[in-house]
Amino acid sequence: MQNNFLRPFAVPLPLATFLLAGLTTSFAITNAWSEDSKGNLTLAVENDLFGAGTDKHYTHGTEITYVSDTYQPSWLLTAASWMPFFEPNAETRFVTSLGQQIYTPADTQTEHLVPDDRPYAGWLYGSVGFLNDYRASARYVDKLELVVGLVGPQSGAQSVQRTIHKWIGSDIPQGWDNQLHDETTVDLQYQRTWMLPLVDNNIDLVPDIGFTLGTSQRNVQTGATLRIGSGLGADFGPPLIRPSAAGGQYFKPLQSFYWYLFGGAHGRYVEHNIFLDGNTDHDSHSVRKNSWVGDLQAGLVMGIGNWRLTLTEILRSKEFEGQDDPDEFGAIAITYRL
Repeated sequence: MQNNFLRPFAVPLPLATFLLAGLTTSFAITNAWSEDSKGNLTLAVENDLFGAGTDKHYTHGTEITYVSDTYQPSWLLTAASWMPFFEPNAETRFVTSLGQQIYTPADTQTEHLVPDDRPYAGWLYGSVGFLNDYRASARYVDKLELVVGLVGPQSGAQSVQRTIHKWIGSDIPQGWDNQLHDETTVDLQYQRTWMLPLVDNNIDLVPDIGFTLGTSQRNVQTGATLRIGSGLGADFGPPLIRPSAAGGQYFKPLQSFYWYLFGGAHGRYVEHNIFLDGNTDHDSHSVRKNSWVGDLQAGLVMGIGNWRLTLTEILRSKEFEGQDDPDEFGAIAITYRL
């Protein structure tokens, strides 16, 4: 008999296979090549209850990311060298992640379709890719990832949200019968992030550019983050969940304790967003999206030894026509070097 308690957390076989292959490769690399360095494991959680205290639109995101150490076998470096941005003298790391995102309209207590609000949608995804950290006259990091996901009931979003709401005694969302139907997504994501010191290792500017090209989202984005603190060279900024600009999915501390306050602004042009445009067969609920979307973010990063804690508050501009207010949500991320 199937264990119904575990059912909300079950990962569909195709995505599980994709993720397992990535994790097996990354940990095999770590075991064989980690004499002098460490990888990073990050758990990031984003939720609108951390922000405006509401439960709507982008309501929850969870992502677990593993970034390998810098010691890679020759075959992996050869594969990375095929990428146009690859620098042979840079630090190359393998990265893999598993995540889930949950979207709902503002009114979750009606069973009926809410035509003028965003669709119910869940996304379960896994990714594999490379980081190339270049440290010379200028310092920057390139990140390229292949992201494979599932939208619809197979994402498990309905079960996860209802289960968590039962645990915390919150109202159970009633409209999941109107969610997007099952669809596989494949995306290619690229981001370059620079580190521009302004005052020694205490104040810097971290600009970035990037794009996503695929079936879940297609966009281009740019922005910058200002940081003030101590030991800024340890990372490239807060580890946020896509589509936010994810600055620091790993850190390499230069001192036993480092910290900084940060504030940033990012904008993107959105050509396609399945969570607003609906399924690609056009046989689902959809709303008319806004092509230009902006994020303001502020927060705190603290690193002690092999641990890093990140707290971020994000204000996102209206994503679709008829949206009453911008969305606000918070993010908490914990990283451990292992």
